[in-house]
Amino acid sequence: MTPDNPFLTALLAEPGDDTLRLAMADWLDENDRPSRAEFVRVQIELARGVADRDRLRYLERRQRDLLVAHDTEWVAPLANVLGCRPGRWGGWVFRRGFVEYFNLPAAAINKHGHKLAKLTPICELFLRPVNAAAVVELCKRPWLSSVTHLYLHDLRATDAVATALLGSPYSGRLRVLQFGGSDFSPATQRMFWSRFPVTP
Repeated sequence: MTPDNPFLTALLAEPGDDTLRLAMADWLDENDRPSRAEFVRVQIELARGVADRDRLRYLERRQRDLLVAHDTEWVAPLANVLGCRPGRWGGWVFRRGFVEYFNLPAAAINKHGHKLAKLTPICELFLRPVNAAAVVELCKRPWLSSVTHLYLHDLRATDAVATALLGSPYSGRLRVLQFGGSDFSPATQRMFWSRFPVTP
């Protein structure tokens, strides 16, 4: 699926809309990619919750089997951006049919994030290693606007980090934000944790 695909463009603008994802599954079916279409539908059904135990086991098996058969093919565009060799895990996880989670060095996401964000909705970032300067740079990236979860467990956040996150026009969707610790001044701490209702 190329970056100019209208369904992908719509999904990147509204990554929380499962209706768009299901519309993309229909498009994938119509364009001879039935396994990819099935994977999208399977993961969406799993994400919504499945009460029937037999149905749940079936969906979990299908999810696994589809990934085993097609993972290398489906992540090839992301692997190319990141310079990963074929078949090498690149620190990503599929959610609701698309790669949404990345576990990468902060330097790598700052360098390549704009290209990845044209291919898949970036919703969760686990950055390691990471430092304050890298987070300040991250806050300048427009594609950060799709990120809802940001894990910075190696970082003791400073006032500079808080100022960057508070001032970023792209941090509006963040709802989970975790640091290894913080060295905020009292005034910054009050302002920061009132803006980001998360546990430090």
